[in-house]
Amino acid sequence: MAKDRKLPHITLSSREVLEAVAIRFGKKLDKENEAQRAQKKNYALNLGRTLFREQLDFINDPNKRKAAICSRRSGKSYAAGRYLIQEALNDKGTLCVYIARTREAAKRILWTELKQVNQQYRLGIRFNNADLICTFPNGSQILFTGANDASDVDKLRGAAFSLVVMDEAAFFNIDIKELVNEVLTPALLDKDGSLVLISTPNSACTGFFYEITEKKKYNFSVHSWTVKNNPYMQHAVRAINDDIARGILNPTDPSYRREYLGVWARDDQDMVYRYSAEHNLISNRPEAFDWEYVMGIDLGYHDATAFLIAAYSPSHPHLYLIDEYKQKEMLASEVEEKIHRYMKDYDFTSIVMDTGGGSSRMLFETFKSRSSLPLKPAKKTGDKVGLIKLMNSDIANGTIKVIRGMQLLQEWDKLQYNKAGTAEDRRFDNHLSDAALYAWMESRHYLYEEAEKSPEYGTEDYWTRWENETEERLAAEQETEQFDPDTWGVGYSDSDLWVQ
Repeated sequence: MAKDRKLPHITLSSREVLEAVAIRFGKKLDKENEAQRAQKKNYALNLGRTLFREQLDFINDPNKRKAAICSRRSGKSYAAGRYLIQEALNDKGTLCVYIARTREAAKRILWTELKQVNQQYRLGIRFNNADLICTFPNGSQILFTGANDASDVDKLRGAAFSLVVMDEAAFFNIDIKELVNEVLTPALLDKDGSLVLISTPNSACTGFFYEITEKKKYNFSVHSWTVKNNPYMQHAVRAINDDIARGILNPTDPSYRREYLGVWARDDQDMVYRYSAEHNLISNRPEAFDWEYVMGIDLGYHDATAFLIAAYSPSHPHLYLIDEYKQKEMLASEVEEKIHRYMKDYDFTSIVMDTGGGSSRMLFETFKSRSSLPLKPAKKTGDKVGLIKLMNSDIANGTIKVIRGMQLLQEWDKLQYNKAGTAEDRRFDNHLSDAALYAWMESRHYLYEEAEKSPEYGTEDYWTRWENETEERLAAEQETEQFDPDTWGVGYSDSDLWVQ
């Protein structure tokens, strides 16, 4: 009988199955969630354990707009890396971005450091080395990029970030105020995200970061610390003190104050090109009908290719820098097309091109062989610093004029020499500056000769000149009156040259 009894057929919905599982294993799942939360908390605690007080105060500051002005080896980039990791761990599926001056700098400064942190704490981060994006197990991502020109900036548009960190914010070649207002601020709205700027001071004491940290504009929360606050760099502090004792470092030098104290100290001697708004900047060049144009070209690919147009005239004593363009990753065909477009507008007397590299020389010879362009190779000497000094003399005496608002001025505002003063500091763009140097070397503005001006009526010079001119005129008239054609004849004719 029992064998013939049929068991009732029970149908369970998916929801009922899930509810049964939840009841059966609920306690175990709760324990696992608690363990995950504890592990996440431990990550935060362990990450913070390597930070000192000034770094922690900066990261934990609740202000959504904050800046840190620091010295070298102070650990500012290290703190930025921990800040980005903390944000990615705490906010599931969020997007953060680390922006350096160039993509290569972003990779060099923090990418390798993040890999070491991942290995140390077993965070399970996946690294995309091609795109410089690291992805966390919770779906959060950190993007590493540069913001060296317009093409880099365009890559940041349209995203929604919870944290943006700009490193070495005082040394960007673009207008970072424009970047913040037009690109980054809209990208932070969705997440009510934080904008963080960190840097050492620049020697020009200009720019958005200077206005934030020194002029206290735009309501940023400003933090500051130096290498002396970094407990992991006390050996460096001892080395600095030893160099001071030996006289190698001078604590009163502006460079020392910037590099080791993290304070703003302007030093024009560090600047490569030294111009003044009063003597060198103009809104428009003067009228003339005999302009001659020269273009300097600094070739690059990963670095920008730069074009700079200069104008001079026999009727003016100055060289005018009037037009410019620069772009990264330009192809040879694009460079050639750009040259031809400019040629239509300016009809250049000469076009001076950088031929320093092998590929640059190849491009120069290719362009020259298949066109009638007035191309010339840039004259390279072993003393670029000496040439820059000569150009600076023209800048100092007001011979060189620049149209206001040119990108060239943004380079000149930041471009400085290395610590030894033997070359330009590689952290700064110099592409338009080099193109301007080539154009200046080819210009013939120095051939201008000022026309003699007539003295003002009634002055002593006026009457002296009048007397001299009168004497010369009377002497000429007297010589003519003394000539007697009856005595001396009226001269020879062609017939006198032949004897019949």
